[in-house]
Amino acid sequence: MKKIVLAFCFWLLGIVFAKAQTIYVNGQSLNAIRNINYITIKAEKAWLATKLSVFLDYGQGNSPREQEVTDANRKPLFFNSKVEIFNLMDRQGWELVDTYEEIKEGKTFILHIFKRKILPRVK
Repeated sequence: MKKIVLAFCFWLLGIVFAKAQTIYVNGQSLNAIRNINYITIKAEKAWLATKLSVFLDYGQGNSPREQEVTDANRKPLFFNSKVEIFNLMDRQGWELVDTYEEIKEGKTFILHIFKRKILPRVK
């Protein structure tokens, strides 16, 4: 009986962890959006904030609300560092291909371009 309870706990923990690792943008799971192969990511730290907010552009619009990375309930996700973001993107099937600066309204932003990884075909 202990083995069954322990197995159930691990299964439940796996489901919770997997759900927490899904990236949503504009109410859609990033992995469910087809026909996009490139995205840009911008990470910002608000004044006096300790965590980073992330904004992802796949061509959906320019407003921060449309680009903010959220969970399934549309609550913003916050990250400790860009490396945490990069590792999550790698686990989601994206690879970093370039980084560049963009200046808007006198403010410099660093944007990161990611490309969807091509998975090998199973024969």
